Amino acid sequence: MTTRLKEFLTLGTIIVFLGVGIVLVCSPFIRDYGIESQIARAQTTFSENNLQSLTLDEPPVDFVIERPRLMDVLRQTINSDEPPVVGAISIPDVDVLLPIMDGLTNEHLLAGAATLTTKQEMGSSNYVLFGHHLTNSSLLFGPLLHVQPEMKIFITDKQAIYEFIITETNVISERDTQFLISTDEPALTLFTCDTSQPTTNRFMVRATLDSTYIYENESEKAIQFVQ
Repeated sequence: MTTRLKEFLTLGTIIVFLGVGIVLVCSPFIRDYGIESQIARAQTTFSENNLQSLTLDEPPVDFVIERPRLMDVLRQTINSDEPPVVGAISIPDVDVLLPIMDGLTNEHLLAGAATLTTKQEMGSSNYVLFGHHLTNSSLLFGPLLHVQPEMKIFITDKQAIYEFIITETNVISERDTQFLISTDEPALTLFTCDTSQPTTNRFMVRATLDSTYIYENESEKAIQFVQ
């Protein structure tokens, strides 16, 4: 093997390792950018369309929420299907503003908050939403860990705006299902991981319905959903 060929192979190896290193270093930023893009696309769908619940399959009983991987995010980012947006959630005190996706799937969790089951009815019984807690704690449901009792949460389907008051926050086991069951009075229950690292615990927020408004008649309250 000639000296020139050895130098070429050595240079090529160095370039490959540098490329792999750059990808590894940049992958969290690329992933976050992809998630931000999906949130923005879903928010546009919310802003520009009349919403209606879609006909989707129920998630399987043993459905497992997976941590978002770069390739999954990139694959979903180039997906041209319109996201199944059925509403939006706003928690002004912690700067949460997210689309609500119809049904709990790993794809839906990349674009906003996802309902436990499809066709959940806002303002009735226990409305359950899940969201990711990522290393970038400003994305998705990361800010949820800063909420406190008495703070307000607003959700809307563009027909009505439902104003909830937080009554409880707690860290519970992922196996604790008592907060998933139906309630006699309207309630809102939010779940996210208690840390951005792999965990078997969930941070839970429970809120009770305080007021209901007609969306078109409440411009001041509605504007927060389209900012």
